[in-house]
Amino acid sequence: MHDINKQLCKECSPKTFCVHKVRKALCVQCMGASICQHSRVKDRCSECPRCYIHLCERPVAKSTGRTTAYQWQETEKPETGTEICNDLLVSALLEKFEFNRAELESFDQEFFYNTYIKVGDKYFTPAGTCQTCALNEQRLRFKGSERVLHYSLKRQGVTLTTVARTGAHKKKEMRVLDVLDTNNISQINDKAAKNRDTTCERSDYRPDFQVKHQNDEIITIYIEVDEHQHNRTTTACELSRLNDLLTSFHLQRHLVVFRYNPDPFDMDDKRITCKELPRKEREGILMRELNQVIAQAADPANFKDVLTVIYIAFDCDCTTSCGYVHIDRFADQNAIRKAHARAGL
Repeated sequence: MHDINKQLCKECSPKTFCVHKVRKALCVQCMGASICQHSRVKDRCSECPRCYIHLCERPVAKSTGRTTAYQWQETEKPETGTEICNDLLVSALLEKFEFNRAELESFDQEFFYNTYIKVGDKYFTPAGTCQTCALNEQRLRFKGSERVLHYSLKRQGVTLTTVARTGAHKKKEMRVLDVLDTNNISQINDKAAKNRDTTCERSDYRPDFQVKHQNDEIITIYIEVDEHQHNRTTTACELSRLNDLLTSFHLQRHLVVFRYNPDPFDMDDKRITCKELPRKEREGILMRELNQVIAQAADPANFKDVLTVIYIAFDCDCTTSCGYVHIDRFADQNAIRKAHARAGL
Protein backbone atom coordinates (compact mmCIF):
# COMPACT_ATOMS: atom_id res chain seq x y z
CA MET A 1 0.00 0.00 0.00
CA HIS A 2 2.82 2.43 0.89
CA ASP A 3 5.29 1.05 -1.71
CA ILE A 4 7.54 -0.42 1.00
CA ASN A 5 8.20 -3.83 2.49
CA LYS A 6 5.29 -4.49 4.86
CA GLN A 7 7.62 -5.51 7.72
CA LEU A 8 9.54 -2.23 7.34
CA CYS A 9 6.45 -0.02 7.21
CA LYS A 10 5.76 1.86 10.46
CA GLU A 11 2.12 2.39 9.51
CA CYS A 12 1.31 -1.22 8.53
CA SER A 13 3.31 -2.88 11.32
CA PRO A 14 3.53 -0.39 14.22
CA LYS A 15 3.94 -3.15 16.84
CA THR A 16 7.29 -4.20 15.36
CA PHE A 17 8.83 -0.78 16.15
CA CYS A 18 10.01 0.42 19.56
CA VAL A 19 9.84 3.88 21.18
CA HIS A 20 13.02 4.82 19.34
CA LYS A 21 11.21 4.27 16.01
CA VAL A 22 13.49 1.35 15.17
CA ARG A 23 12.49 -2.26 14.63
CA LYS A 24 12.44 -3.85 18.10
CA ALA A 25 14.73 -6.73 17.15
CA LEU A 26 17.34 -4.33 15.70
CA CYS A 27 17.26 -1.55 18.31
CA VAL A 28 20.61 -1.15 20.08
CA GLN A 29 19.17 0.95 22.91
CA CYS A 30 16.47 -1.63 23.65
CA MET A 31 18.96 -4.50 23.18
CA GLY A 32 16.63 -6.27 20.77
CA ALA A 33 16.69 -10.00 20.11
CA SER A 34 19.00 -9.55 17.10
CA ILE A 35 21.52 -7.36 18.98
CA CYS A 36 24.52 -9.04 20.66
CA GLN A 37 26.51 -8.03 23.73
CA HIS A 38 28.82 -5.97 21.49
CA SER A 39 25.87 -3.78 20.39
CA ARG A 40 25.90 -5.15 16.87
CA VAL A 41 23.56 -7.34 14.82
CA LYS A 42 24.42 -10.89 15.91
CA ASP A 43 24.77 -12.31 12.40
CA ARG A 44 27.22 -9.54 11.44
CA CYS A 45 29.31 -9.31 14.59
CA SER A 46 32.89 -10.49 14.05
CA GLU A 47 33.56 -10.78 17.80
CA CYS A 48 30.69 -13.14 18.65
CA PRO A 49 31.76 -16.80 18.40
CA ARG A 50 30.26 -18.86 15.59
CA CYS A 51 28.91 -22.38 15.57
CA TYR A 52 31.72 -24.90 15.11
CA ILE A 53 29.60 -27.12 12.84
CA HIS A 54 30.96 -27.03 9.26
CA LEU A 55 29.24 -24.50 6.92
CA CYS A 56 27.08 -23.10 9.74
CA GLU A 57 27.66 -19.41 10.41
CA ARG A 58 24.98 -18.82 13.06
CA PRO A 59 26.01 -17.36 16.44
CA VAL A 60 26.45 -19.91 19.20
CA ALA A 61 23.99 -20.28 22.04
CA LYS A 62 24.69 -20.94 25.71
CA SER A 63 25.81 -24.49 26.37
CA THR A 64 22.80 -25.30 28.51
CA GLY A 65 19.21 -26.20 27.84
CA ARG A 66 19.07 -27.15 24.17
CA THR A 67 22.85 -27.04 23.72
CA THR A 68 25.53 -28.86 25.69
CA ALA A 69 29.30 -28.44 25.64
CA TYR A 70 29.97 -31.83 24.08
CA GLN A 71 33.19 -30.60 22.46
CA TRP A 72 36.02 -28.40 23.76
CA GLN A 73 38.74 -26.73 21.71
CA GLU A 74 42.16 -25.24 22.39
CA THR A 75 42.40 -21.47 22.10
CA GLU A 76 44.62 -18.52 22.84
CA LYS A 77 44.20 -16.90 26.24
CA PRO A 78 40.82 -15.16 25.95
CA GLU A 79 40.73 -11.43 26.63
CA THR A 80 37.08 -11.65 27.71
CA GLY A 81 34.97 -14.31 29.36
CA THR A 82 35.06 -16.12 32.70
CA GLU A 83 37.86 -18.44 33.78
CA ILE A 84 36.63 -21.50 35.65
CA CYS A 85 38.43 -23.89 38.01
CA ASN A 86 37.42 -27.54 37.85
CA ASP A 87 40.03 -30.22 38.64
CA LEU A 88 37.86 -33.00 37.19
CA LEU A 89 37.52 -31.20 33.87
CA VAL A 90 41.25 -30.45 33.78
CA SER A 91 42.04 -34.16 34.22
CA ALA A 92 39.50 -35.10 31.56
CA LEU A 93 40.85 -32.60 29.01
CA LEU A 94 44.28 -34.19 29.29
CA GLU A 95 42.76 -37.32 27.70
CA LYS A 96 40.03 -36.13 25.30
CA PHE A 97 38.04 -33.11 24.12
CA GLU A 98 34.55 -34.59 23.59
CA PHE A 99 32.17 -35.69 26.36
CA ASN A 100 28.73 -37.21 26.59
CA ARG A 101 25.95 -35.87 28.79
CA ALA A 102 26.71 -38.20 31.72
CA GLU A 103 30.37 -37.10 31.78
CA LEU A 104 29.36 -33.43 31.70
CA GLU A 105 27.02 -33.94 34.63
CA SER A 106 29.83 -35.59 36.60
CA PHE A 107 31.79 -32.31 36.45
CA ASP A 108 28.98 -30.74 38.51
CA GLN A 109 29.25 -27.39 36.76
CA GLU A 110 27.54 -25.58 33.88
CA PHE A 111 29.69 -24.39 30.99
CA PHE A 112 28.97 -21.54 28.59
CA TYR A 113 30.63 -20.59 25.30
CA ASN A 114 32.27 -17.53 26.95
CA THR A 115 33.93 -19.55 29.74
CA TYR A 116 37.43 -20.98 29.54
CA ILE A 117 39.74 -23.16 31.61
CA LYS A 118 43.52 -23.40 31.91
CA VAL A 119 45.13 -26.83 31.51
CA GLY A 120 48.88 -26.57 32.05
CA ASP A 121 50.06 -23.84 29.71
CA LYS A 122 47.06 -24.19 27.39
CA TYR A 123 43.57 -22.72 27.43
CA PHE A 124 40.38 -24.49 26.37
CA THR A 125 36.88 -23.18 25.70
CA PRO A 126 33.62 -24.93 24.73
CA ALA A 127 33.17 -25.21 20.97
CA GLY A 128 29.68 -23.77 21.01
CA THR A 129 26.87 -24.71 18.66
CA CYS A 130 23.76 -22.84 17.62
CA GLN A 131 20.42 -24.19 18.77
CA THR A 132 19.59 -25.72 15.37
CA CYS A 133 22.84 -27.70 15.07
CA ALA A 134 22.64 -28.78 18.72
CA LEU A 135 19.13 -30.14 18.16
CA ASN A 136 20.30 -32.03 15.07
CA GLU A 137 23.23 -33.43 17.07
CA GLN A 138 20.89 -34.66 19.79
CA ARG A 139 18.74 -36.36 17.17
CA LEU A 140 21.78 -38.16 15.75
CA ARG A 141 22.77 -39.32 19.22
CA PHE A 142 19.22 -40.57 19.79
CA LYS A 143 19.34 -42.51 16.52
CA GLY A 144 22.52 -44.24 17.71
CA SER A 145 20.79 -45.36 20.91
CA GLU A 146 17.77 -46.36 18.84
CA ARG A 147 19.87 -48.76 16.74
CA VAL A 148 21.19 -50.46 19.90
CA LEU A 149 17.63 -50.83 21.18
CA HIS A 150 16.42 -52.31 17.90
CA TYR A 151 19.27 -54.83 17.90
CA SER A 152 18.44 -55.86 21.49
CA LEU A 153 14.75 -56.30 20.66
CA LYS A 154 15.57 -58.28 17.53
CA ARG A 155 17.64 -60.75 19.56
CA GLN A 156 14.62 -61.20 21.83
CA GLY A 157 12.44 -62.04 18.85
CA VAL A 158 10.57 -58.73 18.72
CA THR A 159 9.90 -57.62 15.14
CA LEU A 160 9.67 -53.88 14.43
CA THR A 161 8.12 -52.23 11.39
CA THR A 162 10.29 -49.59 9.71
CA VAL A 163 8.54 -46.25 9.26
CA ALA A 164 9.29 -44.39 6.01
CA ARG A 165 11.52 -41.34 6.40
CA THR A 166 9.96 -37.91 6.30
CA GLY A 167 8.98 -36.99 2.76
CA ALA A 168 9.51 -40.53 1.45
CA HIS A 169 6.12 -40.28 -0.25
CA LYS A 170 7.59 -37.45 -2.34
CA LYS A 171 9.82 -39.70 -4.41
CA LYS A 172 10.73 -37.05 -6.98
CA GLU A 173 11.69 -34.57 -4.26
CA MET A 174 13.79 -37.24 -2.55
CA ARG A 175 15.55 -37.93 -5.85
CA VAL A 176 16.56 -34.26 -6.04
CA LEU A 177 17.78 -34.55 -2.44
CA ASP A 178 20.03 -37.47 -3.48
CA VAL A 179 21.35 -35.46 -6.45
CA LEU A 180 22.24 -32.51 -4.18
CA ASP A 181 23.97 -34.83 -1.70
CA THR A 182 25.90 -36.54 -4.50
CA ASN A 183 27.15 -33.16 -5.74
CA ASN A 184 28.09 -32.03 -2.19
CA ILE A 185 25.48 -29.27 -2.13
CA SER A 186 24.61 -28.51 1.48
CA GLN A 187 20.89 -27.90 1.95
CA ILE A 188 17.94 -27.84 4.34
CA ASN A 189 14.97 -29.93 3.24
CA ASP A 190 11.33 -29.17 4.05
CA LYS A 191 11.95 -26.93 7.05
CA ALA A 192 10.92 -23.38 7.81
CA ALA A 193 13.27 -21.01 6.01
CA LYS A 194 16.12 -19.69 8.14
CA ASN A 195 16.87 -16.00 8.74
CA ARG A 196 13.13 -15.32 8.84
CA ASP A 197 11.35 -12.80 11.06
CA THR A 198 9.40 -15.00 13.47
CA THR A 199 7.01 -12.10 14.19
CA CYS A 200 5.82 -12.34 10.60
CA GLU A 201 2.76 -14.52 10.05
CA ARG A 202 4.42 -16.02 6.98
CA SER A 203 7.67 -16.98 8.72
CA ASP A 204 6.64 -20.65 8.90
CA TYR A 205 6.43 -21.01 5.12
CA ARG A 206 8.86 -23.67 3.98
CA PRO A 207 10.45 -24.15 0.53
CA ASP A 208 11.39 -27.65 -0.64
CA PHE A 209 15.14 -26.95 -0.36
CA GLN A 210 17.24 -24.11 1.03
CA VAL A 211 20.76 -24.16 -0.38
CA LYS A 212 23.49 -23.43 2.18
CA HIS A 213 26.49 -21.59 0.73
CA GLN A 214 29.10 -19.10 1.89
CA ASN A 215 27.05 -16.04 0.92
CA ASP A 216 23.56 -17.14 1.94
CA GLU A 217 23.26 -14.14 4.29
CA ILE A 218 23.10 -11.94 1.17
CA ILE A 219 21.86 -14.20 -1.62
CA THR A 220 19.25 -16.78 -0.63
CA ILE A 221 18.74 -19.75 -2.96
CA TYR A 222 15.66 -22.00 -2.89
CA ILE A 223 14.80 -25.05 -4.98
CA GLU A 224 11.15 -25.96 -5.56
CA VAL A 225 10.36 -29.38 -7.05
CA ASP A 226 7.18 -28.68 -9.05
CA GLU A 227 5.78 -32.04 -10.12
CA HIS A 228 3.75 -31.60 -13.32
CA GLN A 229 4.61 -27.88 -13.11
CA HIS A 230 2.11 -27.61 -10.24
CA ASN A 231 -0.71 -27.36 -12.75
CA ARG A 232 -3.28 -27.15 -9.96
CA THR A 233 -1.77 -23.89 -8.72
CA THR A 234 -2.00 -20.70 -10.76
CA THR A 235 1.14 -18.76 -11.63
CA ALA A 236 -0.18 -15.84 -9.60
CA CYS A 237 -0.53 -17.97 -6.46
CA GLU A 238 3.01 -19.31 -6.84
CA LEU A 239 4.34 -15.78 -7.30
CA SER A 240 2.40 -14.64 -4.22
CA ARG A 241 3.96 -17.43 -2.17
CA LEU A 242 7.47 -16.55 -3.33
CA ASN A 243 6.86 -12.91 -2.51
CA ASP A 244 5.71 -13.90 0.99
CA LEU A 245 8.98 -15.79 1.43
CA LEU A 246 10.90 -12.75 0.21
CA THR A 247 9.19 -10.17 2.46
CA SER A 248 9.42 -12.22 5.66
CA PHE A 249 13.22 -12.10 5.96
CA HIS A 250 14.80 -10.28 8.91
CA LEU A 251 16.76 -8.09 6.50
CA GLN A 252 16.18 -7.38 2.82
CA ARG A 253 18.14 -9.70 0.55
CA HIS A 254 18.12 -11.16 -2.96
CA LEU A 255 16.12 -14.33 -3.49
CA VAL A 256 16.84 -16.81 -6.30
CA VAL A 257 14.30 -19.60 -6.75
CA PHE A 258 14.80 -22.64 -8.97
CA ARG A 259 11.51 -24.21 -10.07
CA TYR A 260 12.37 -27.67 -11.33
CA ASN A 261 9.84 -29.86 -13.17
CA PRO A 262 10.75 -33.58 -13.23
CA ASP A 263 7.74 -34.49 -15.44
CA PRO A 264 6.83 -34.12 -19.15
CA PHE A 265 6.23 -30.63 -20.59
CA ASP A 266 5.46 -28.94 -23.90
CA MET A 267 7.98 -27.09 -26.04
CA ASP A 268 5.92 -25.26 -28.65
CA ASP A 269 3.85 -28.10 -30.18
CA LYS A 270 6.25 -30.88 -29.16
CA ARG A 271 5.81 -33.02 -26.04
CA ILE A 272 9.08 -33.48 -24.14
CA THR A 273 9.11 -36.64 -22.03
CA CYS A 274 11.87 -38.49 -20.19
CA LYS A 275 12.64 -40.18 -23.51
CA GLU A 276 13.56 -36.91 -25.24
CA LEU A 277 15.09 -35.39 -22.10
CA PRO A 278 16.31 -38.14 -19.71
CA ARG A 279 15.99 -37.51 -15.98
CA LYS A 280 19.78 -37.51 -15.45
CA GLU A 281 20.27 -34.92 -18.19
CA ARG A 282 17.51 -32.79 -16.68
CA GLU A 283 19.17 -33.01 -13.25
CA GLY A 284 22.47 -32.07 -14.89
CA ILE A 285 20.86 -28.84 -16.14
CA LEU A 286 19.64 -28.08 -12.62
CA MET A 287 23.11 -28.61 -11.13
CA ARG A 288 24.77 -26.54 -13.86
CA GLU A 289 22.47 -23.57 -13.27
CA LEU A 290 22.68 -23.95 -9.49
CA ASN A 291 26.49 -24.02 -9.43
CA GLN A 292 26.54 -20.96 -11.67
CA VAL A 293 24.32 -18.98 -9.26
CA ILE A 294 26.39 -20.10 -6.25
CA ALA A 295 29.56 -18.91 -8.01
CA GLN A 296 27.96 -15.55 -8.89
CA ALA A 297 26.80 -15.11 -5.27
CA ALA A 298 30.40 -14.31 -4.30
CA ASP A 299 29.74 -10.84 -5.77
CA PRO A 300 26.34 -9.37 -4.79
CA ALA A 301 26.67 -6.89 -7.67
CA ASN A 302 25.66 -9.75 -9.97
CA PHE A 303 22.15 -9.64 -8.46
CA LYS A 304 20.32 -6.39 -9.17
CA ASP A 305 16.82 -7.89 -8.86
CA VAL A 306 15.13 -8.65 -5.53
CA LEU A 307 13.58 -11.85 -6.93
CA THR A 308 14.85 -14.15 -9.69
CA VAL A 309 12.85 -17.23 -10.70
CA ILE A 310 14.62 -19.83 -12.87
CA TYR A 311 12.32 -22.33 -14.58
CA ILE A 312 13.79 -25.66 -15.66
CA ALA A 313 11.79 -27.98 -17.97
CA PHE A 314 8.60 -25.88 -18.00
CA ASP A 315 6.18 -25.29 -20.90
CA CYS A 316 7.45 -22.75 -23.44
CA ASP A 317 6.71 -21.49 -26.96
CA CYS A 318 10.31 -21.76 -28.15
CA THR A 319 10.73 -23.11 -31.69
CA THR A 320 14.53 -23.32 -31.46
CA SER A 321 16.79 -24.83 -28.83
CA CYS A 322 16.40 -22.88 -25.55
CA GLY A 323 18.26 -25.22 -23.24
CA TYR A 324 14.98 -25.83 -21.34
CA VAL A 325 15.83 -22.90 -19.04
CA HIS A 326 13.82 -19.67 -18.72
CA ILE A 327 14.25 -16.84 -16.23
CA ASP A 328 11.87 -14.25 -14.78
CA ARG A 329 13.46 -11.27 -13.05
CA PHE A 330 11.66 -8.86 -10.72
CA ALA A 331 13.57 -5.68 -9.97
CA ASP A 332 11.34 -4.56 -7.09
CA GLN A 333 7.92 -4.94 -5.47
CA ASN A 334 6.36 -2.82 -8.21
CA ALA A 335 7.48 -5.36 -10.82
CA ILE A 336 5.96 -8.17 -8.75
CA ARG A 337 2.66 -6.29 -8.49
CA LYS A 338 2.57 -5.82 -12.27
CA ALA A 339 3.14 -9.56 -12.71
CA HIS A 340 0.17 -10.20 -10.42
CA ALA A 341 -1.95 -7.85 -12.53
CA ARG A 342 -0.97 -9.67 -15.73
CA ALA A 343 -2.02 -12.93 -14.08
CA GLY A 344 -5.50 -11.52 -13.52
CA LEU A 345 -5.35 -10.60 -9.80
